[in-house]
Amino acid sequence: MKIQVVKQRRTASFAALALAGLLIWQAPTEAAAPQSSVSVKDYGAVPNGKTDSLAAFQKAIAAAKTRGGSVYVPPGNYALSGRLFVDGVGITGAGQNLSILTSTDPANGSIDLKGSNVSLKDLTHVYKNTAARDGSDAKNSITVLGASNFSIRNVRVVGAGTAGILVRDEAKDGVISDNVIKNTKADGIHITDGSSRITIENNTVKQTGDDTIAVVSYKKDPVVTSDVVIRGNSVGYASGARGISVVGGSGVKIEKNTINNTEMAGIYIAVEAAWKTRDVNDVNVSGNTIVKTGTRPTNDHPNVLVFADTGSIDEIRFDRNVITDSTNAGIGVWGDGKIGKIYFTFNQVKNPGHDATNFKKGDITSEGNSGF
Repeated sequence: MKIQVVKQRRTASFAALALAGLLIWQAPTEAAAPQSSVSVKDYGAVPNGKTDSLAAFQKAIAAAKTRGGSVYVPPGNYALSGRLFVDGVGITGAGQNLSILTSTDPANGSIDLKGSNVSLKDLTHVYKNTAARDGSDAKNSITVLGASNFSIRNVRVVGAGTAGILVRDEAKDGVISDNVIKNTKADGIHITDGSSRITIENNTVKQTGDDTIAVVSYKKDPVVTSDVVIRGNSVGYASGARGISVVGGSGVKIEKNTINNTEMAGIYIAVEAAWKTRDVNDVNVSGNTIVKTGTRPTNDHPNVLVFADTGSIDEIRFDRNVITDSTNAGIGVWGDGKIGKIYFTFNQVKNPGHDATNFKKGDITSEGNSGF
């Protein structure tokens, strides 16, 4: 067998690929430090996974903001003893597998993003241990607090007592893409509190304690959460609640995602009295694949569920989705609230556990579907 060794800059770990008899050893490539960036090591950060580097990170962030630059995190494991506050600057690591931020306080470890043009890229954030779930933002992995033009890209999130990424306080014009999020006790990605114009794309979200990706609007929120695009994500993988949900919201597009193995519905469009959520209007669900969801033994969730026990749901469109291997029904529409126009066009239901569809409510239009 011919063996070729491929050398990379500054390697931390190796992955083996065997293809057509050729064995290639390839290590993660270290991303270059951005121009006009300051290194956290220059401000005293120690990449040994033990020394608390929180103060050094905050000093680097302050210096970068003063200079109009960004922050660079070289390879290594940096211990952080508390919440990290990032205001109006970008933080870039050397790569997901190379730059690791480890929060050592399970009750106070969120990376908080605020201001304009704030970003997080090419690193991992992990909790050394996670605390009990109680809804505290301090236990999130990343919290976006009213930021604008923000981005979270190529970040790996491992563990959180609450959400993986929470976006709130009317944050706007954000991109959450190409991230890996797993082992959170609440939602993987949660968009709420009147946030708008957010794109969630090409993420992998797995083994969450609650929904993998959720758009939520509460009656107490200043405005409805709106104009959210959820596209090309792969989610589920033994997650504890719904796959992709819109529980109060408007102008949401759910496109070309793969949802598999969730305990409750794979796609869930709802208004919930218990949580005092707002109405849902104008949601387009197209080109998704929903496989084997609603697996919780005590639950009757189908792969796709439209539900309102209060309020109103209207103008919901399902087009060209593949709904397969459901534990219960393929698609359900029900509840005591007002359910208006629901459109199903050219969808496929394959191998449902019970009925292909269970339509108890709503003004249903069905055209060109198979398996119904």
